[in-house]
Amino acid sequence: MEGRTLWLEAVLLALFSSSFCQAAVESSSPTLENSILRLTLSSQDASLTVIDKRIGLTWRQQVRPGFHVVPGSLQANESSISAKVLGEGQTYVVALALEAASPYAFDLTLEIPSLRYTSLPAYPFPFAAPDKGWFYVQNTSGEGMLMALDKPADIYKPYGWSGSQPWWGLTNLQRAVSVRLDTFRNPDTHAGPDDVTLYAVPLQLHYAFFSEGGYVGLAKEYREYFLHLHPELKPLADRVATRPALSNLKDGVYVYLWGASPSDDLKLVQDMKAAGIDRGIAVFYGRHPIDRALFDGIKRLGWVAGVYRMPTGNLFQVSRHRGWPNAFLTGKLTEDQLLKTANPRAWDRICAKHLLPEWDEKARLLIRDYGVQLFYLDTLVGQVAPCLSRDHPSTIEENQKARLQIMQKTRDLGMIVGSGEGISPTWALPGADFFEGLMSLRTYTDPKLRIPSGGYATDLGNSYAGVAAIILDETRRIPLYQLAFHDYVAGTWVWRDTNYQSLAFARKKDLFNILYGTMPMWHIDRRLWESHKSDYVASYRAIAAVRARIGFASMINHGWLSADRSVQFTDWDTGDRVIVNFGDKPFAPAGKTPLAEASFAVERTDGK
Repeated sequence: MEGRTLWLEAVLLALFSSSFCQAAVESSSPTLENSILRLTLSSQDASLTVIDKRIGLTWRQQVRPGFHVVPGSLQANESSISAKVLGEGQTYVVALALEAASPYAFDLTLEIPSLRYTSLPAYPFPFAAPDKGWFYVQNTSGEGMLMALDKPADIYKPYGWSGSQPWWGLTNLQRAVSVRLDTFRNPDTHAGPDDVTLYAVPLQLHYAFFSEGGYVGLAKEYREYFLHLHPELKPLADRVATRPALSNLKDGVYVYLWGASPSDDLKLVQDMKAAGIDRGIAVFYGRHPIDRALFDGIKRLGWVAGVYRMPTGNLFQVSRHRGWPNAFLTGKLTEDQLLKTANPRAWDRICAKHLLPEWDEKARLLIRDYGVQLFYLDTLVGQVAPCLSRDHPSTIEENQKARLQIMQKTRDLGMIVGSGEGISPTWALPGADFFEGLMSLRTYTDPKLRIPSGGYATDLGNSYAGVAAIILDETRRIPLYQLAFHDYVAGTWVWRDTNYQSLAFARKKDLFNILYGTMPMWHIDRRLWESHKSDYVASYRAIAAVRARIGFASMINHGWLSADRSVQFTDWDTGDRVIVNFGDKPFAPAGKTPLAEASFAVERTDGK
């Protein structure tokens, strides 16, 4: 009897202790801590608080009302915290863990029971700026933007991962935080504030806190992470040995030719070469048939001969419902609704896994018959979707993987390979040598020209001012993609928005190409060449003179030399510093030669 009494007392004590510990966890808001960070999950509103012990900075989140931790769900030990969170009618399961390899970071996994895909979830909350004067660091469809947080209405698609690189950040230009998405997403690439980006569930997020480095540090952090994931990736300079034509990506101009015949276009390239356009890439959309004489003639001039192709078709061939892949996978469009309006034969044209053998044969024939050196694969990386064909179904993730395989297999044939159409996702980097549209900011604006249905020769003139106010705003635009991957992928403007789409703003676009070390893009026919020959030649010479030095280099820094940000610099691993004055008056640094308005200079960072 005495033994049974002692046993019962022990059980009751254990139950009491367990209940007490659980109550303590739920009432005390559990904490994870290492040498740099102290991370706390509030048991009340489910928000996170992070203290950066290096600098005594406290980060708090923008809490939405009505969220709370589900009673009894909170679990914590010295290495992790997990809980169920309820808010706005949705249940979330969150798990937190500090990262041993990066003591300045932690990982968050978010599950949403019963969901395989979701739009941007309401939880976890975004972190708020610790003080006034901070900026939102945004990856757009191509390059980056630095947006003032005290003007939230100016920021499109905030706190999500709809851009080219799947991270966003906050900074005061020194201290910073970045939030990286490490799981699948299908970005919403349309211009405007609404965001219908798709996310696979569970989401895996990586939060990193920086005591210095600003947005440059954030870009370099992502570069290091991505290159660690892809050790097989080689810089552009290292690819030239096996594909010599790639050297034209370093300092050439990317040209769409719109002549009436192959002979017209060849004669035009000959004239351009004689005028001093020494290195270029000639791309043909299909206004006229191509022939071997055209391509051989272009190559003899030292240019690269390329073709525009669409191995996979446009998504509107399946359904005219805008954004149907994301709407379908998030349940906003049912399968019955989609199939009722879908073209059943169109699945064959969007399913990359199904098309891979067919494309491989087509590419080989084009190379054999015409001597093609470059393929621009339009919309390949921007129109990812599931395939609902009964004969060859595939998930959206499988579709993305097969699209990358199309690029890689084309490159393995010795070709230069590019894609884009205004979106430059990093998942495609292992198959891409260049992105069309990398220099654009499609998240905020996308010119309405309908290339190639006649708009290529349109000079938008002053009507372009509204677009220019965004994409050519040197006070907010920052080279996030170039800081991360300039030496791994070349970039141009999008073909609806080329360097000379508005003559009035062409010089400023050239200056951005010079500052960022990127390729200019032109539409050319005989009339355009004859009308603006001197402009084209001057533009080419200025940009090529700089890119001959830095075209395949790594950008190691970017910043401003004037308070109004009109004078900017980029530093390169070649030891070069490129300085551009976007302003309307000379810039006169102490002890140096003044830099004229709307001009540039190259200096050595070693003082020479």
